Amino acid sequence: MCKVLTILVLVLLLTLTSDAYNVTLLKSLLSLIANREPWINTPIFVGHHTQSGNLNDLIIWLHQTMGVTSLTMNSFLQAEHLRPLGNFKVTRNNAIVLFFCYDRQDVLWLTLDRNLRQLRRIRLIIILRSQRSGSQKAIKSIFNTLWQYQFLNVLVLHRDQLYSYTPYPALSFFKLDIYSEPLFPPAARNFQGYVVSTPAENDIPRVFHVHDASTKSRKVLGYAYRTFVEYINHYNASLRLTNPDEDLDPTTSVNMNRIVQLIIDGQLEISLHPYVFTPPTAAKSYPLMIYPNCLIVPMRNEIPRHMYLLRPFQLYSWYLLLFAVIYITGVLYWISPKLDKRTRTQRLGLHFLDAISKILFISSPTTIHRPTWRHIIIFLQLCILGFISTSWYNIELDSFFTTIVVGEQVNSMDQLVRQQQKVLVKEYEFNTLLRHVEPRLVDKVSRLLVAVNASEQVSALLSFNRSFAYPFTEERWQFFAMQQQYAFKPIFRFSSACLGSPHIGYPMRVDSHLESSLNHFILMIQDTGLLNHWVVSDFNDAMRAGYVRFLDNVLGYQGIDVDTLRLGWCVLGIGWMLSALVFSCEYWHIYPWRFTA
Repeated sequence: MCKVLTILVLVLLLTLTSDAYNVTLLKSLLSLIANREPWINTPIFVGHHTQSGNLNDLIIWLHQTMGVTSLTMNSFLQAEHLRPLGNFKVTRNNAIVLFFCYDRQDVLWLTLDRNLRQLRRIRLIIILRSQRSGSQKAIKSIFNTLWQYQFLNVLVLHRDQLYSYTPYPALSFFKLDIYSEPLFPPAARNFQGYVVSTPAENDIPRVFHVHDASTKSRKVLGYAYRTFVEYINHYNASLRLTNPDEDLDPTTSVNMNRIVQLIIDGQLEISLHPYVFTPPTAAKSYPLMIYPNCLIVPMRNEIPRHMYLLRPFQLYSWYLLLFAVIYITGVLYWISPKLDKRTRTQRLGLHFLDAISKILFISSPTTIHRPTWRHIIIFLQLCILGFISTSWYNIELDSFFTTIVVGEQVNSMDQLVRQQQKVLVKEYEFNTLLRHVEPRLVDKVSRLLVAVNASEQVSALLSFNRSFAYPFTEERWQFFAMQQQYAFKPIFRFSSACLGSPHIGYPMRVDSHLESSLNHFILMIQDTGLLNHWVVSDFNDAMRAGYVRFLDNVLGYQGIDVDTLRLGWCVLGIGWMLSALVFSCEYWHIYPWRFTA
């Protein structure tokens, strides 16, 4: 037993003494960097193979000589419980990270990855153990691992050699002299033909395929595709579509759930299909657009034409006019002289008719001789009131006769439930939609949702299926609404029943090397206003390709018939009945309002 323990101790000691690092060269390198690009934080990642004596000496030297702080992480800290160093005010400009790497299989890589989230452009120095092989294959394997984690601003120190690398257009590494300037590679402005591979499917209006009649070939359009291609060209990269020969029907639509999963699995680094949602295991670019996501609902509830006579004014306006007639009757009764022999009842009735004529802006049934200034001022005000009310009513009524007037539309989830309007939703967005519904309505709304694949939803919308409502962002709605811009009666409308305002950005892998440059390019595109221009331009191309078309539901000439004036006939009939009743009372000398003593 003692012999076994002795052998284990000897092996451990040999291992510790063999895993030495060139700390002397590291100190010289850091001293040189301090003169060019000072820093204040030094996170140090060390494995259990690192000799504590060398590490302690380095930390004391950093504190006393270089005057910087240090933070040590080791492999005993579980990566899932770590917080990114950005939470501790460590930035790419105020820190240099030291990583004592045992080999490319070291578990400390996971700790490094977790701590440096969103800090892939930070200055990173990898120190390899001196006993490690210095062959081209061994050194390249380290850079392959660095590229796998998307670390770009890197120096690798092995024995007395200094290395760096570039992934453009393909991964290659090179030696550096310690006095080279700059030591850390700057942010790439030229990708030198780097190939970006991604599929391109139909996702109107962001990305869609058309057949070019002039070249007899397939052409990809859409404002998101144009933006991505311009970005690729601006940085001298190359775009390779992974599905160049796929025959895509106009009614098909991309399955973004599958695209995002490919990014999470590492099979795709970025997608040219922008999306509104990405899980924590993926990232998203700066938003191309931020638009509300609301329900597109069919136009419903056309009111009968005979009700048009009531539509120019709201209900409270009619109540106000009724009160005005009563109020004006009282005012006229109060200011009128009592020189004639009419009774109080007769005078009230006459002033009541006079008030109605003032509201209707027609001739008065009474004549006033030698009016006072009080009469003139009051009648001038009533004249203006009658002119405004009748003109307003006639203008509104004329406009109604030239269009189709509708009643209450779906503008909230409560109205959606009340009208039992079905909603066609993508299968992978079913739960996302319900998360934006009030808890009290979740069960009721869920029964109205019809989950289908993305292609079925787009096919139903392109065929103007009015049986369903559709959850769409406003930028999609603006594209589809162009089809009905000349329609007499719109088929769909963009309601106020909204489900948030998502950010529409390109999904990509976490800490992608394309993220920073793409975000900057999107800001440039937005400043120039090209996105709105491309949306209109793409609509014209989509219409020529047969994806969309203008609606031509012109309503023919409709004359005002007897039924249109049904409400007027009702008022006239009631008036005749009252007139007949009053005439009968006068003829037969029946006065119910008179009482004898």
